[in-house]
Amino acid sequence: MTGLILKDFLILRKTLRSYLLMLAIYVAVAFLGYWSASFVGGFMMVMVSMLPMNVFAYDKQAKWDVYGLSLPVGRTKTVAARYLAVLIMFAASAVLTTVVSVALNIAGRMEESLGEYLLACTVCAVLAMLVNAMLLPFLYKFGPERARMMFFGVMGVIVLLIVAFLLPLGGLEWLKSLDAPTLEQIAAVPVAAVIAGVVLLVLSFLLSRHFYGAKDV
Repeated sequence: MTGLILKDFLILRKTLRSYLLMLAIYVAVAFLGYWSASFVGGFMMVMVSMLPMNVFAYDKQAKWDVYGLSLPVGRTKTVAARYLAVLIMFAASAVLTTVVSVALNIAGRMEESLGEYLLACTVCAVLAMLVNAMLLPFLYKFGPERARMMFFGVMGVIVLLIVAFLLPLGGLEWLKSLDAPTLEQIAAVPVAAVIAGVVLLVLSFLLSRHFYGAKDV
C-alpha cells in the first residue's frame, strides 16, 4: 500500500512543484504587506483540495485501474491508499501553514493575531476536508470528468448545509464572533474540526470503497 501512496505523489510531483512556486510568490507578497496572511493559508487548503482530482485524471489517462487491480493489493487497500495520500497532503499543508504563520508573525507582517490566523486556516482546512469527503466518492463513481463538473455543485451544497444547520441554532452570530475569537473558541474549533473531519472521511471512505468495489474495469 505504501507503493500506491508513493505512486500518487510521483504523479503529482510536477503539480506540487508548481504549487510550491505559487506559494512562495504568495508568501513573498504577504511579507511585503500587500496580502493578508490568512489569504495564504486559505490558498494552500484550496490547492490541496484540488489535488485528488488531478490524480484521478492521470490514472484514467494511463488506464491505471486495469493494471492496478491485477496487483495483489485489493480494492479496499487501493482506496485506503488514496485516502491516506490525501491525509498526508493535508498534514503537509498544515505544517507549511504553521511555519508560514510563525515566520510572518516574527517578521511583524501579520495583520491579525496568530490565534486568529490559525483559526481562519482551521476553518479553511475543515471546508477543504469536507469538499474532499464529498468529492472522492463522486470521483470513484463517475470519474474525473463528470466529478470535475460537480465540484462547484458540491461547494454550493456545502454552503447550503452550513447555513441550514447554523441558522436555526444561532450559529451565524457565533461565526461573526470569530472576528475577535476568545481563547475558548480558538481551542474548541480545532478539536471540533478534527472530530468532524475524521467522521466525514470514514463515511466517505466506506462510500468510495463501495463504489470502487462495484466498478467494472
